[in-house]
Amino acid sequence: MAYRLKPAKRFTDEFQRIAGRELDKAISALELRPEGTSEAIHVARRCLKRTRALYRLAAPEARKFYKSENARLRDASRTVADLRDATALIDTATILSERLSDEERAAAERAVEALRVRKGWVVTAESDLDATIDAMIAELRDAKAAVGKRSFANGVRPTAYMLAAAWRKTVERAQLALAASHQQPTPEHFHTLRKRTQDYRFYHLLLQAAWPGIILARERQVKALIDRLGFIHDLAVLGDTLAREPELLPPQDIAILRHAIGLEMRAEERHALADGDALFGDVAGKEAERIAILWLAAA
Repeated sequence: MAYRLKPAKRFTDEFQRIAGRELDKAISALELRPEGTSEAIHVARRCLKRTRALYRLAAPEARKFYKSENARLRDASRTVADLRDATALIDTATILSERLSDEERAAAERAVEALRVRKGWVVTAESDLDATIDAMIAELRDAKAAVGKRSFANGVRPTAYMLAAAWRKTVERAQLALAASHQQPTPEHFHTLRKRTQDYRFYHLLLQAAWPGIILARERQVKALIDRLGFIHDLAVLGDTLAREPELLPPQDIAILRHAIGLEMRAEERHALADGDALFGDVAGKEAERIAILWLAAA
């Protein structure tokens, strides 16, 4: 069933259904790995992001649960981040190569090949990868058990107020991250803005039953900003990797690519700030109040 809360259902049942489904999908991906280990890790980490967003949505009534269980999933995801990050570097260099002139493109294509070799080094270095994944699966099973024990007030009004409070906090945090990115456009600030915008998108998906047409239209706008912010982050990581590991490429190639990366990042950042201003320009309290009213009506 969809990643969507049903207003007419008890929130406890919906919370357990969605979290349980996402955790099951993560466990299944890691156990079966039908498209390889790297893709399995990617699928699992995506499921954990969605689960953590649901936890954050329920945090106003489940602060202790949120603090412990969010940390559990965050730490579990980090244990397998290196392999996924190595794959993301290859994808980023490939996208970059498609945007560059001939000389720059040749350097980017050599970078793609070097990063593929680097990924092999990462896999070799992760000699206990299977054991790491087994430990991650065990953590996710414990996380699912914890979800099964968590209950909520379930009344329509308490649920609406909880959702509105979480919505307001997420918008306020996104607005703060956007302001920081304007003041100091650093990769760290844009990465924070991306995380807050991801929460905002997941809330749109979870609450789309309250106002289907408008929420889904806004969700596409939010997703476009997340993709742009994600590319900015990946470019920053690629640039840092080339600087930190100069043995990957000849110095001339690294100089060409770091210059190209800088230009791409500045252009993407300008667009991201404009898109963020358009998306988060409303007053957080007004949006939250609207969500509460719509949820009550839908329920």
